[in-house]
Amino acid sequence: MQALAGWPLLTPRDGYPLYFAIADLFLWFTRLAPAYAMNLTSAIEAALACGLLVIVAAEIGGFLPGAIAGAALFAASYTFWSQSVTAEVYALHILFVLATFYCLLKWEQRPTTARLAVVFVCYAVGFGNHLSMILLAPAIVAFMFLAEPRGWRHLLSPQVVALAFLIALAGASQYGWNLRTLWLAADPPASLWAGLRTFWFDVTKSDWRETMVLNVPRSMLKDHLAMYWFDVRQQFGIPGIGAAGAGLSGLALARPRHAVLLALTYAANVAFAFNYNVGDTHVFYLPAHLMMALAAGAGIPLLIARLTPKERELSQGFSRAVATTAAVLLGAYAFARGYHDYPALDRSGDTRSAQWLTSFTAGLDERRNLLLVDLNWQVANGLSYFTKSVAPEVLVARMRDVLLYAPVLIYDNIASGRSVLVNAQAGRLLADAYGPLFELAPEKIVSPLHETVAQASRGSRYVLCVLKPTRDHAIDAGDLQSTIRTLTEGRDISIALDRYAVIAGTVGSQPELVLAEERPFRRQVDLRGVPVEIRMESWLAADTIRRMGFGHVIAGRYHALIVERGVSFVVFADDGAPVLQDYRASLFARQGRYSVSAGEARAFADMLR
Repeated sequence: MQALAGWPLLTPRDGYPLYFAIADLFLWFTRLAPAYAMNLTSAIEAALACGLLVIVAAEIGGFLPGAIAGAALFAASYTFWSQSVTAEVYALHILFVLATFYCLLKWEQRPTTARLAVVFVCYAVGFGNHLSMILLAPAIVAFMFLAEPRGWRHLLSPQVVALAFLIALAGASQYGWNLRTLWLAADPPASLWAGLRTFWFDVTKSDWRETMVLNVPRSMLKDHLAMYWFDVRQQFGIPGIGAAGAGLSGLALARPRHAVLLALTYAANVAFAFNYNVGDTHVFYLPAHLMMALAAGAGIPLLIARLTPKERELSQGFSRAVATTAAVLLGAYAFARGYHDYPALDRSGDTRSAQWLTSFTAGLDERRNLLLVDLNWQVANGLSYFTKSVAPEVLVARMRDVLLYAPVLIYDNIASGRSVLVNAQAGRLLADAYGPLFELAPEKIVSPLHETVAQASRGSRYVLCVLKPTRDHAIDAGDLQSTIRTLTEGRDISIALDRYAVIAGTVGSQPELVLAEERPFRRQVDLRGVPVEIRMESWLAADTIRRMGFGHVIAGRYHALIVERGVSFVVFADDGAPVLQDYRASLFARQGRYSVSAGEARAFADMLR
């Protein structure tokens, strides 16, 4: 997404035209670096969403302190915050969900055709950001049928249906940007119908839907239930979940139509996310989390009014005092959770990506070098942005894109005076395809982890985390054991490689903590006077993408380490600041480079010509 910022072409596969239009406008206005501008855009959209959440909750519950407390609960929730500080579409999606609800509530107060049109417009525009707006449809239709004073048949009248259809077409026109790009490609569609078919396939991710939507194996259903329970507790904790349940009860008693609106929206989004077999399922629960916070903020005051003898509304009497106390308690709870979680959520000091890419491309220049890579798709996307916006002097290509004519490409570059470099996986692809035609020689070597760890002085505080790696990585068990022996002065301590595991202590001593669990956990340990919290914040059976990391090490209140799948290691100082970090078998594991010698490639290249 950051690599596409400011780019005039947007393919159907890219999608999200509204998201990119807003980000591009902000980029043009601020003149900031594209990555920073897009991250900041998400933060602004999230802040606006929190403000609108206060307004919507106050419209439903009629009590501003409760609405503010509900918004605070959602603002401090783990997933919402994590998606609000990166270039992602979910903060804007939450903003449009709330905007649609607000327009719907205004229509309920005065159900005119003009206000109904505004509801349709807001809902249709939201599709330009994320197609999961469709999950609001059952709740919106049910709410309208219940709230329409002229009867549900009016909503099915030809005038209303035609209005909805025309506005839907206007909303869909946002994707004209994506559709237009097809005809600017080197191989444009043969006809309008062929272009529309390609557009629909790509923009709706049809290939993904066939393998991922409603495709969770039955054997994994129990695990997904456990994952959701972990996820919702991660957002709100048990008290927050209880507050949402109490709020929904209050809505059911006092505002049944609004209870239906929130409950159906919650159910549709939970059902979709629960059955979506994708590597970042947790982000698709976000609208459901929003409904819980909205229920708590709007519904608890209504429940208190209903339960107070002789009072049905929040007057200036006893019920209002109790509701105010409840709102203060809920707000204080949200603040306490936010304060506790903030060190883990704070990404302002996370420069790992820039450091990794700078190190990987160090010393390269298009006049002297060509770099051919085969990388994990997330790292490859980062490299695309880096070589476009940060280091355009680095000449790079993806090995799989050039493999068919690699001999010609490599030989011609070597003949023109450029050295050709590959990473390990790209080198394996080249060797598998062309055997002895090329020779590889190490140009940049990555030392084993135990040699890196040996740099830490005796008595240094450290944390070593091991999480089951993804399929494209493998942990070097021998190197890991050597690392543990280096840290503990020769002690043999076995550690699981297929779950959540951690060793924490001081270099040269018996570890203070050795732990392996099947489920995510949080543990606290004191390392020479520094309180350390180790947080495993992911669900390994399902999560392959966690933008905020798969766990965290908080030393004091310093974000000492973001834990990734594979091996993550940190040595930190007295104030908790990291002194030494390293990753293995993960996205951030350092990669070596190899120089390519043409060998016998010249004759083969001539033949390919």
